[in-house]
Amino acid sequence: MKTGFTLLEVMAAVALLGILYTVLARVAIEGLRAEGESKRRLEASLLADARIADSFTALTGNVVMPELGRSETTEGDFTVALDVTLFQPPVEWGLDQAVGNTPLLFATAPGVPGAQALRTVQLTVSWLEGAEERHVSRTIFLVDFARVAALAASSEQAPRLPGDTGSRQAPNMPDASDAPTLPSELELP
Repeated sequence: MKTGFTLLEVMAAVALLGILYTVLARVAIEGLRAEGESKRRLEASLLADARIADSFTALTGNVVMPELGRSETTEGDFTVALDVTLFQPPVEWGLDQAVGNTPLLFATAPGVPGAQALRTVQLTVSWLEGAEERHVSRTIFLVDFARVAALAASSEQAPRLPGDTGSRQAPNMPDASDAPTLPSELELP
């Protein structure tokens, strides 16, 4: 009796190994592609965070208010777009219905474009990944406290929060005479 493998058994084993190696190669290629995309997304995120930290804080630590509008720059393979707009309060806040009762944070000075103190800053870092464009976005809100103070001084009213009616009365608080008193000395039975 002869021992060994027949040609048919060897061919079946080679075909099975070929299919297995093809599947493993595909998984490895997808893993490398995902790793490359994750690396680029991380680089873009770090660039966006660094740009926000550098762009809006001065050496003294004060917030630097950006100009209204859109600017775009290129850093390496990345395109950095900065959109600065006046903050638009949601309709649910009902600020558009209260004529003459707009909180100073959203008020604009007459004749001064862009005088609103609250701004929305959208920073988008985009890059090409193969044939597709990918992007990472950051949205921040900046308040110019100097502008709020100037608007308050010009309108002769204190800054208000959304929904504030402007009355500065204290809420119903119990009178100090109604407060319970504590014994001055510990009383022992």
